[in-house]
Amino acid sequence: MGRSAIYMVMGMTFMFLFFGKTMSDNGTEAFSNAIDYYESTQMFNIAEAGANLACNQIFLNSSWRTGFTNVPMNNGTFTVILDTVTYPNKVYMTSIGVYQQDTHFVKILLSPSSMAKFAMYSGNVSSAAKLRNGDTIDGPIHVNSKLSTQGNPVFIGKATMGQLQKTAGSPTFLGGYQENVNITFPDYAPSAAAIVDLANNPGGTHDYQNGSELFLKFSVDGSGVCQVQYKLSSGDSYGAAVPLSTFAPTGNIALVDGKLHIEGTIKGQVTITSALSATSADDSHGAVYIDDNVRYYTDPLTNPSSTDMLAVVAASNIQIQKLPMRMDGAFFTNSSAKLKSDLVNDSPMKQLKIVGSLISKSIGSTDFGNGASQGANFYMKYDTRLEGGSPTNFPNPTNNNSFEVLSWFE
Repeated sequence: MGRSAIYMVMGMTFMFLFFGKTMSDNGTEAFSNAIDYYESTQMFNIAEAGANLACNQIFLNSSWRTGFTNVPMNNGTFTVILDTVTYPNKVYMTSIGVYQQDTHFVKILLSPSSMAKFAMYSGNVSSAAKLRNGDTIDGPIHVNSKLSTQGNPVFIGKATMGQLQKTAGSPTFLGGYQENVNITFPDYAPSAAAIVDLANNPGGTHDYQNGSELFLKFSVDGSGVCQVQYKLSSGDSYGAAVPLSTFAPTGNIALVDGKLHIEGTIKGQVTITSALSATSADDSHGAVYIDDNVRYYTDPLTNPSSTDMLAVVAASNIQIQKLPMRMDGAFFTNSSAKLKSDLVNDSPMKQLKIVGSLISKSIGSTDFGNGASQGANFYMKYDTRLEGGSPTNFPNPTNNNSFEVLSWFE
């Protein structure tokens, strides 16, 4: 009996020792995990704080590129590095948070904000100008005033507007919609002036012209080289084709105080403006006429890696001269986008397809037709490449050249 009791005591002692050690180890490990979690949270928060402070500096001053170096915070430090080389025309931000010799990185890619983030934007739309049956906006749309619909148009991206006005039918908003949103229409003049300055550099063949008319016809030859033909009057014949790189060495073309006409197939990147100096905007000054299809050589809808890009900035109207029509590019008008007047009553409707972005200061009641079976069947397809960067010198929606976050990696 006595020996059995001794064995029992020894066994219980061993069990208590074993479980006691296990509990002690578990407690130590839990404490260590808590410390690790605290330290990792601290360095994460420090890196996040550095990133947010740097983003705020860029918001306050879009040209700020100084960064931060070893700024103390919560017994640690953060350093923020701004890289403008890796991604041209963008800012690649790396915020490094250091705490107890451990390091955490937050990486952010910022891009200048642009009106080209919209598939379609209008500062003001007449309440009588309606999107109707068969009309489709595939991408984000914004209207500062009323977005008016009649029948069953389809909106695939998010729609924002001052007010939604529905007349019969039921529009489909696959991306949802939001009312009482106002986005200020930008001043086009700085963008146009920058394009004019680049086009007016030495060299080139009529890539800069003052007054009169300028007709541009783009094409791509058998060697894959983009060519430009031009003429200065509707009664003239087009001249011999000139390589785009010769015609416009900077990729910028400008007409000041005149009527600009565009058509053809574009390979490469081209920015075009019809600008004003001292004259007032009208159909003969600062206007752009799309005479025929304007297409990219490599279609971004079938090949998203296409590098073809067109930007058109007009001081006056952009007028579509025929239907059906396809227009590839980012189009901006400081006045109105509209159909040629004798196309308004075309029935049955023919399609106006725009692949890219259409930014218009206003759209009038008859600009795209004035009846359920009149005008154009409108299909707006957003070129998603514009999300990652707008064309050079395309107008900005703010006065301080603000940036938007393209990616935020923590």
